[in-house]
Amino acid sequence: MMRSRDFQIFNVIFKERYREPTLELVIPTMLISNIFISAFYERGYFQLLGLVLSFIPIISVSETLAFALSLRNIIFVTGDHISRGSIISFLTMPIKREKLFIYIYISDIIFPLLFWLITLEIYIFLSGIKIPSLLILTFVSGFFFIENFIMLLTLILKSSGIATLVSLFSSGIIFLFGGILSYYDILYHNYFMTYFTSFANPYVLWIEDSLGKNFTPEILSGIIIDGILSLIFVIISYIRFKVIEV
Repeated sequence: MMRSRDFQIFNVIFKERYREPTLELVIPTMLISNIFISAFYERGYFQLLGLVLSFIPIISVSETLAFALSLRNIIFVTGDHISRGSIISFLTMPIKREKLFIYIYISDIIFPLLFWLITLEIYIFLSGIKIPSLLILTFVSGFFFIENFIMLLTLILKSSGIATLVSLFSSGIIFLFGGILSYYDILYHNYFMTYFTSFANPYVLWIEDSLGKNFTPEILSGIIIDGILSLIFVIISYIRFKVIEV
C-alpha cells in the first residue's frame, strides 16, 4: 500500500512536468538534432575537433533542450509552486519531505538528462560514430553543476522571475569567463591554473586537446570539481527544502 501511494505521488509530480505533448516533441527533436554530430564530424585530423564542436551546449540543440527542459521544471514548476505557496499541497501529502525532494529532483533534473543520454546512445548506435566517453561525461558533470546550482538559487530566492534572471545571468557568466580564463592560461602557458578553471568551461580545453595537445588531466580535474560542487549544491538544496515554509 505504501509503495502504491508513493508511486501515485511520483506519478502526479511526473505528469505535471511532462504532460502532452512535451515528451512527444522533446524526445524526437533531441534524436533528430543529433544530426549535427554528423554535420560537424570530419574525416582525418579534424575528426575529434568536429565531435567537440558538436557537443558545445550553445551549438548542440539536444544538449540545449536538456538544459532548457530541466531549467523549466526547476523554475517554472517547482519554483512557481514555492513562490505562489501552492507547494503546500505537496508538503501535506502523506509522504516524507525527503522522498518528496527525491521525486522532484528525479523529475526536474534526472529525467531531462536521461532523455538526452538515451537519444544520444540511439544515435551513436545507428550512426556508428564513436564518441569519447570522457566527452559525454564532461557534459553530464556540467549539466549537474548548472542545474543543481539553479535549483539552489530557486529555493533561496523563492521567485520564478528573479530566479530565471539570476540563473541565466550567473550561468552565462560562469561559462563565458571560465572559457576566457582557460584560454588566457593556455595562451600564456599557465597550464597549472587550467586545473582550476576547467570546471567552468571545459570545451576550450577539449578544443585544444583535439588539436594535438594533451589536456585530459585538466579536463578530469574540471569534471571532479563539477561533481563536488554539484553534490554541495544538492545537499544545501535538500536542507533548505526540508525546512521550507510557505
